[in-house]
Amino acid sequence: MKKTVFVTLVLILFLSAKTDDGFRFVVVGDRTGSAQDLVFEEIIDEIKLLDPDFVMCVGDLIEGYQTDTTIMYAQWDSIIATIETLPCKFYYVAGNHEIQNEIDRAIYEEKTGVKRYYSFDYANSHFIILDNTMTYWAQPQEMDHEQLEWLENDLEKNKQADNIFVFYHIPTYIYALRENTTDTLVQVFEKYGVDVVFTGHHHEYSYLNRNNIEYVNVGSSGGGMSTNDPARGHFYHYLKVSVRGQERNIAVLKKESALVRNVVTLEDIRIIRQLDEEAITIDDCVVDDDAKNVTQSVAVTVENIGPDSLKDPIQWQVDPRRYTITPVEMPLAIASEESKEYQFDVTVHDGSDLFPIPSFTLAYPFTYGKVCTLYNILSLKRHKFVDRLESAPVIDGKLDDYVWQAIVPIAQFSNYNASTVASVEKTEIYFAHDNDNLYFAARCFESDFSGLRADIFEHDGTTYYDDNVWLFFDTNFDHQTYYQAIINCNGAVFDRKCSLIDGVLDRDVSWNGTWEVASGREDNAWTLELKIAKQELTPFSEDKWGFNMRRLQPRLGDAGYWSIPFAHAPQYFGILEFR
Repeated sequence: MKKTVFVTLVLILFLSAKTDDGFRFVVVGDRTGSAQDLVFEEIIDEIKLLDPDFVMCVGDLIEGYQTDTTIMYAQWDSIIATIETLPCKFYYVAGNHEIQNEIDRAIYEEKTGVKRYYSFDYANSHFIILDNTMTYWAQPQEMDHEQLEWLENDLEKNKQADNIFVFYHIPTYIYALRENTTDTLVQVFEKYGVDVVFTGHHHEYSYLNRNNIEYVNVGSSGGGMSTNDPARGHFYHYLKVSVRGQERNIAVLKKESALVRNVVTLEDIRIIRQLDEEAITIDDCVVDDDAKNVTQSVAVTVENIGPDSLKDPIQWQVDPRRYTITPVEMPLAIASEESKEYQFDVTVHDGSDLFPIPSFTLAYPFTYGKVCTLYNILSLKRHKFVDRLESAPVIDGKLDDYVWQAIVPIAQFSNYNASTVASVEKTEIYFAHDNDNLYFAARCFESDFSGLRADIFEHDGTTYYDDNVWLFFDTNFDHQTYYQAIINCNGAVFDRKCSLIDGVLDRDVSWNGTWEVASGREDNAWTLELKIAKQELTPFSEDKWGFNMRRLQPRLGDAGYWSIPFAHAPQYFGILEFR
């Protein structure tokens, strides 16, 4: 019954426009990454019923990120077969899942039949398609000089069009607004009177009207989403755009419904992101990997910045085999502009068996008539003692030194949100130290070596796409400066020195550590051994370092994380304590 109502409603919206002198088109959002089965295909079927004049996209139609071109071609063939069932023309836009390098670019242009940036006219309107896939990664908000010059020339030639629409993938204007910086593209758009800008990349819908330009970030038309919270713009959708003269009407079509364009504004997204970071504060619960039945008192502070009282209770979701929380439910009564602290006793039964971590959700009225859902997990700060060695291991990639055999490894890792144990294969991580050096070893089990990704051998190459381990070291434990190393299964290292000061992240890729690294192979695992002088990682504490890590296994499309959340955020790192 719902399906019939939806089709009737949207057909009325479309067919009523068919009788005027205007036109209408559809815009689809990201199908990937992590494409959800059949969502995009079902949206294409809905679009067929609407009979638009043409369909636009904002990129990310294939999963991509492949070195095997036969896989890339197969992905393109599959999605093009779906798109070709449409009864109208489809215009392509490049996303980061389509283009990561020049080989990807050549395949993209071959399969789509268009250049990575181009323009066309339809009726009284001008359409511009840009590419900010490769250039974005090197320098946000900047495009290559050739494309930028082309854009300005194209806008100059077509500035008399009744409507100018621009499409590109990565919404750099959002980053510029967050960081209070200038976006080169926005300056160009304002100079030449662009009317509407459509972007994607973030799988969340948002709308902004700024200086007479409408910015619409089209969210997911099938790509994975971190939540199912509509208040965050997290819902499967596409857009219907009707144009008549200089009048433009944008409708957000959620599956089986039609929504007004400002159903989620960019200001809503800003407020909710702020709430995610500030509304609920949970004290750290420090847990050693070897701990048994340790109880700590944990304070949860809730701040109400919304217009209504908070009445939804804190109700912990707890696996009783792993945790006991008392009380498990706490009623709330927090007036607007008020903050309250609540105490809970948390018992961790086994530090080596932590996942899933306890969590709770809270319905939060953040503005008049709108409620979002805040998802919170126990702030578990993992801790590992690092033993002092009397004699150093030989760095040869073989984990046969007695020092490793005497150490209990880090061996449990979670998925990205700590809701379950990671699906990566068994992983063992070892640390040791002496007066001068830090020693590290890894044994990463692998049941199918034919699927091992091991492309990079040079220093500072793109090891982050290979089978690898990521290491973060906050060596002076200041939660501001830290080192990062990504070491692949060949022993190749990508490293940099990072700082996070006043919320601004700086990554110095020119920094290079003197890492002594060796890799090896066992019957069912690949191995690493590493040695680095502590003086390489100055300034450093003799007692405690902040630390985090993950293991990436591309064959399984998954990673295992030590401390959650895993990010360039040293305040969330776990702890290595030297003894």
